[in-house]
Amino acid sequence: MDDSTSMSNFVLSPFASYLTDIQQALTWSMLSFLIFGNIGNLLNCFVFLQRPLRSNPCSHYLFVSSITNSIALSFTIPTGIYAMEQMDLTSYSLIYCKFRLYIYHSLLMISRYLIILACFDRACLSSRRPAIRNLSHIRFARILSVFTIVFWFIGAAHLPLVVDIQFGDCILPGVYPLIFSIYAVIFAGIIPPVAMTIFSAFTLRNLHSVHVRIHSRSAPTNAVMRQRDIHLTRMLTAQVIIYVLTTTPYPLNTLYAAITLSTTKGSDRQAIEGFIYFVTSTFLLFINPSATFYIYFTTSKAFRTELQAACKRLWLNILRKPQNQSSVRNISSNVQPQANPRQTR
Repeated sequence: MDDSTSMSNFVLSPFASYLTDIQQALTWSMLSFLIFGNIGNLLNCFVFLQRPLRSNPCSHYLFVSSITNSIALSFTIPTGIYAMEQMDLTSYSLIYCKFRLYIYHSLLMISRYLIILACFDRACLSSRRPAIRNLSHIRFARILSVFTIVFWFIGAAHLPLVVDIQFGDCILPGVYPLIFSIYAVIFAGIIPPVAMTIFSAFTLRNLHSVHVRIHSRSAPTNAVMRQRDIHLTRMLTAQVIIYVLTTTPYPLNTLYAAITLSTTKGSDRQAIEGFIYFVTSTFLLFINPSATFYIYFTTSKAFRTELQAACKRLWLNILRKPQNQSSVRNISSNVQPQANPRQTR
C-alpha cells in the first residue's frame, strides 16, 4: 500500500505484470485481515475487560494493544485498497500524504512497545524478589501505557515534517530514506525483538526456577505464579514469535531500499523490489495486529475458557432483561389499588 516504486512510466514486462497481479491479489486478501482482525481484537477487549482479568497488568497491556491494532487495521487497509482501485489520495493531498504514514507508523509502534511492556510485566511477576514483583501492578501498567502512547505520537512527529509529494508520489525526500531506514532498523527491527526475547527468556528461567522449588517443597506461596498468569505468559511468548517472523524483514528491506536508492534498476528489478517492499512493509506487518486473538485462542486453554464464560455471562444477562421486564409487568398488573375509605362510606 505504501509502494515506493512507481511503475507507471514504462511498459511492464510479463514478469513485472505478473508480480503486479499477485500484489493486487494480496492487497484484496487483506480484507480478511480487516474483517477477522477487527473481530478478533474486539473479542480480545471483551475477554480482557472481564473481572478476573481486568486488574491484571499484562491483560491491560494486551487490551490497549488490541485497541491500537484495530484502529491501525481500520485506518490503513481500506485506504490502501481504495488507492489501488481508484486513486491514491496521498499523491494529491499533501496533508493526507503527511499524516497517513504518521498515524499508521505511530499506531504500530505503540502496539509493539506495549507488547514489550507486557513481556517486562511477566518477567517482573515471575521474579523471586518482592521488590521486582511489585512492579507488576495495574496502576503502573496504566501509567506506562499512557506514556507509551504519548511518546510515540510525539516521537514519530518527524514524519509529517519531512514527507512530501514529488513527481506525483508521496515520498521521503533527499537523504531521509536512509535516516528513516536506520531509525526503523533500530526501533522496529532491533529493540522490540531483542527486548521481547530477553524478557521472555527471564520469565521462562524464573518459571523453571519456581517449578524446581515447588518440587523441592521450598517455594514460598507468593513466588508461585497463578495458572492464569502462566497462560498469559504462554500467549505472550507465541505472539513474540509471530512478531519476530513477520516484522523483522521490514526494517532490513527498508535499509536495503535506502542504500540502493541511487542505483540504476531495470523494470524487472524495480518490480521485484516493489513487490518485496509491499510484502514486508504492508502484508507481513499486518499479520500480527490481525492475528492476536487467534494466537491467544489456540495457545491458551485458560483464554478459551474465559471467552466461553464471558459469552455465557453476556447471554444470560441478555436473557434476564426480558424476563425481568415481564416480571415487573406481572407484578404491576397483580397489584390492585386500595379502595378510598371516603368512597366506601
